[in-house]
Amino acid sequence: MLLAMRRTALGFVVLLSLVLGTGASAAEENRDMLITRDHFVPHVSTVPANAGQMVGIHVREKVKAKAGGAKGRVVLFVHGATVPSVPDFDLDYKSYSWMAYLARAGFRVYAMDQTGYGGSPRPMMDDPSNVDPKQQALVTPRPLKAPAEPNYPYHLNTIRSDWDEIDAVVDWLRKANRVRRISIVGWSAGGPRVGGYVAQHPEKIYRVVLYAPSPTIAGLKIPERPDAGFPISLQTREDLEKKRWDPDVRCPGQLDPGIRDAVWKAVMEWDRIGASWGPEGVMRGRAATRFGWTPELAAKVTAPTLVMVGEFDRLDERRNVYEQISSKDKVFLNVSCGSHFMLWEKQHTALHVASGEWLAHGRLKDVRRGEMRVNPGGDFQIGAAAIRAK
Repeated sequence: MLLAMRRTALGFVVLLSLVLGTGASAAEENRDMLITRDHFVPHVSTVPANAGQMVGIHVREKVKAKAGGAKGRVVLFVHGATVPSVPDFDLDYKSYSWMAYLARAGFRVYAMDQTGYGGSPRPMMDDPSNVDPKQQALVTPRPLKAPAEPNYPYHLNTIRSDWDEIDAVVDWLRKANRVRRISIVGWSAGGPRVGGYVAQHPEKIYRVVLYAPSPTIAGLKIPERPDAGFPISLQTREDLEKKRWDPDVRCPGQLDPGIRDAVWKAVMEWDRIGASWGPEGVMRGRAATRFGWTPELAAKVTAPTLVMVGEFDRLDERRNVYEQISSKDKVFLNVSCGSHFMLWEKQHTALHVASGEWLAHGRLKDVRRGEMRVNPGGDFQIGAAAIRAK
């Protein structure tokens, strides 16, 4: 339904909202009940594949039925390179919805899909011939009958087009909530998108959370156009779980036995076309593109910033990003028994608690600057050199 609405919106974008599940009037009867809405934010695309077209950028909203004031309480999530926003941040499984946790804490919470993901436009991505030839065997003979040359031989996006989409959503949220600044959270490849955006628009951003941000690359120029290549990159469930996730599952009880079924189900629900490709469905994402995320850009991030990383997730590379950020108030949180996919692991509660405190107060356990650790039991430990708030 949502995907059909998105396609309708591509020709003439009108802001659409749905109240999912219980109606808003019923929700008003319970102060603690959460309302979930899906919006399509109007935006003139700067993605070369559909540049100049009016499109709808999908935004999921979660908020209490009787939410308090919006000042300092509006939060936007930005996803990474492979999984769209709803399976990431609003997974409907036990306590794993990060958005629900923050909404119950009184925040007005939103998550956006960049072009190529979830409910946002996917130009050139419904054509299986645009899959990287090295991956075309995954979708042969369903739907591709034989190897094919791409009909669009370029990557889909640039970091600039991603920043343009974030800016459209940020401005929409500022207007809708009548606030001057919002807070923002980026995971993995969402780190360069969020970090670069914050560096360029400090006047629009209140506080920042970077969860496992991709590392900066020195000397990298921000590309003006996509590189030659292919717009679509595929992942099977085995790719996600066995190749990417399993090597960093190293602690007893790190994963809930049912979590992977829940994640893959949500991924397939947000990509019905991908679910129909290959024998068991594939997750469609954009082919990797250069981020333009440099140490110089990281140094322009001055908003209060929390960097959170699982101990098995290239910890030193993520710490370098933290060190390059110029924020006076910044904390690096190392979470024991956590992988890159910690938001779907036992330690997801540490992410929820830490982000909630930081976004509310700009402090974590009364620490405004320095390193902290979460032990395997979920307890927060403060580093010796950490600076506490006065």
